[in-house]
Amino acid sequence: MDKPLTATPTSPSPGTRSPFVLGVDVGGANLKSVLINQQTEKATAWESFFPMWKRPESLAEQLLSDWAALLAEARADADLIAGIAVTMTGELADCFTDRQHGVTHIADQVQSAAKQFNAAADLGFYSTAGEFIGKDQTSDQVDALAASNWHALASWAGRHVAANGILIDVGSTTTDLIPIQNGQVATGAKTDHQRLRDGSLVYVGCRRTPVCSLVDRLMIDGVDVPVMNEFFATIDDARLILKQQPESTEDNETEDHDTADGRPRDRQSAHRRLAKMVGWDANELSSVQADSVSQQIIESAQKQIDASLQRQIAQFGGNSQEEITLLLSGHGQDLVTQSTTARSAIDLRDRLTPEVSRSAPAFAVARLWLDTHREVRCNAV
Repeated sequence: MDKPLTATPTSPSPGTRSPFVLGVDVGGANLKSVLINQQTEKATAWESFFPMWKRPESLAEQLLSDWAALLAEARADADLIAGIAVTMTGELADCFTDRQHGVTHIADQVQSAAKQFNAAADLGFYSTAGEFIGKDQTSDQVDALAASNWHALASWAGRHVAANGILIDVGSTTTDLIPIQNGQVATGAKTDHQRLRDGSLVYVGCRRTPVCSLVDRLMIDGVDVPVMNEFFATIDDARLILKQQPESTEDNETEDHDTADGRPRDRQSAHRRLAKMVGWDANELSSVQADSVSQQIIESAQKQIDASLQRQIAQFGGNSQEEITLLLSGHGQDLVTQSTTARSAIDLRDRLTPEVSRSAPAFAVARLWLDTHREVRCNAV
């Protein structure tokens, strides 16, 4: 069981002149930032695609660009930001030799961006020990800082949404299944390795998961066909075919080439990528067949997530599914089976705007920073 959040402020506590708090989630493929106005409680989110493994040296530059866009969206000024709260998962990127290298690099880049953005703002990095630490401590607490965004989200959810339940957060790469008891994260597993072993981390997401990691065979016209063990297509292609998410094209100003072959995220390209998985050209895979194989891929992902969820439910204390509240988060919630969501469930998208819910860990870490500093002020009175 985790202890309550603690922090030692490194700058004056936020006052009326500094009403904003910036939450930042530094991932390996995406950067997410959320600005919260303490006075109005309004949250504004900004997300950008940033392949950490390709240009880690540009992280500070990209963060500054994102934060400038976020300020413009929120009509706020940088000098009114009291704190910058940071969580990360990007330390796993291939460009880093190990977690120490990744955490240190990310912390250095974030600090560089923060100094240029607002040098007076309090900068804190969230750790799975349930506390914020300063930049000078990051190299000594690598394991607690690495892959900490799941803990921040679950901690916020336990405090502000449901004191008991299981958080299911389905992102682009992974799914987190986090037990919450008495308002706190209720798992002793903190590192990725520990979480893989206990089933609270499932390497299945709604975007980047390779098809060949989900299925080894596909049924096509009654024939069981082996798939190629090549990175030809991802689950994203199956979801595009089934229209479970919109295409990214020049027409809707969200052109995106983060795909297996570097070509666009449209249904025509997705059809071609899926055909290659079974050794076909696009014209050899009919639309009906594409729909069928896509559904098989999605069902396999759902089964993997559901199997780990059942394991977490069994470890929760022997309660039946009907007695456990499920907190649903992330933009891949369609991978959580309907039989599960039909039970007691809270969709965090109902508590947050759709844009903010896509950046839920960034929102959560900002809110935890606020909680921490409010507690510090109360204790000082």
